[in-house]
Amino acid sequence: MRLILAAVALASALLFAAQSSAPPTDRFVAKVLQSRYSLSVREGQLSGTGATVMLSAIAQSRFVVVGEDHGLAQTPELAAAVCHAAGSERFHAMAIEEGPLAAAQLETWTLRREGPDQVAAFEKTFPESINVYNAREEFEMLQQCARAAQGDFHLWGLNQEMLGAGGLVLSRILDSRLGETARPAMQQLLRKNDDALRKARQSGSITDLFMLSADDQDLARAGAIVQRDGSPEARSLFASLVESHEINRVSPADYDNARRRERLMKTRFAAEYARASRAGAAPPRVLLKFGAYHIYRGINPVGGHGIGAFVSELAEGQGTQSLHIRVVAVKGSQPIHPRVGAPAQLMPFNLEDGPRMQYLKPLLSNRLPSDWTLFDLRPLRRDFNALGGAANAELATLVFGIDMLVVVPDGRPSTEIR
Repeated sequence: MRLILAAVALASALLFAAQSSAPPTDRFVAKVLQSRYSLSVREGQLSGTGATVMLSAIAQSRFVVVGEDHGLAQTPELAAAVCHAAGSERFHAMAIEEGPLAAAQLETWTLRREGPDQVAAFEKTFPESINVYNAREEFEMLQQCARAAQGDFHLWGLNQEMLGAGGLVLSRILDSRLGETARPAMQQLLRKNDDALRKARQSGSITDLFMLSADDQDLARAGAIVQRDGSPEARSLFASLVESHEINRVSPADYDNARRRERLMKTRFAAEYARASRAGAAPPRVLLKFGAYHIYRGINPVGGHGIGAFVSELAEGQGTQSLHIRVVAVKGSQPIHPRVGAPAQLMPFNLEDGPRMQYLKPLLSNRLPSDWTLFDLRPLRRDFNALGGAANAELATLVFGIDMLVVVPDGRPSTEIR
């Protein structure tokens, strides 16, 4: 799934970048330079001329949303610094691109020194069940954010459960209260999951995993039994299994499937936020970290309205603000997973070598020679058309959808916990 998502994101970016767009005027570039700052992270703290700009924006925002290209080590580095920068109104909740069951497991390990070992053990028991946070840098970021919270810290998993999570979901169902007919039905599905995992390890193909290959009639029969003979918890978990199966077996580039996934994330966020609001004296501040296209205000580059659009509207309705930060690396390499059970392979990239970077050229061509570059895009909006940006639709989507763009010159790949 991680390989598929990376390939789809790359294809989408190439498609949009390939569309004709007029270059911005010199006035636009001059405005860009006025909003350009240096940024770096030193010992977990933001530094550089852009630190004050970002710190001020964080302080004013109830929701901070960080968007990434998965697999780059600098994004969790920045996210950890955001947690440390939150001040007295700390982030006690973080929404992540994991399923609820995977997120719940990760949450239990964030304050434990042996947390990475527990992630590795979990991955051996339930392989392919964690999407992003089985990388060392990502999990260390969760641990830093948990410590920065200085109290309760909760992970909200908004995603569907991942490609290998069939065994995880079925095991949790079997741990719940089941009747005499429901238990053997779930045990039978778990055996089929285990058979599918063995087949996938032999073939290397994700399509052999139970989450994708499960027979719809088998699921329908088992679901009917759970409805009659299972607890509310078991019914909820089984519904999650079915929904994850239906989302995962369809390409993430499929328009209707992408919208279904967006709705799932919004529904889960709304439920978690309502629970946290009822439990606390004030509405909680939330840090969200997702793939870049999920975090845009309004419409994103592939025609969707993701979780970023949802929290932007929610903040506005509450009379507060959200902050949307996108991290992009100019060149480097990303880990991909071409075969089930095999170690990650590194896929090199360079945005300046192909059409993918064309709409970003006014920014990438004016990045600072060292450290990271922070472009505050908010000042570009008021006179965007007059400055000559209107002719570049992709650039307009970026400027109005993202508040701050952090450009990293060399992207380091994250390292998998094994």
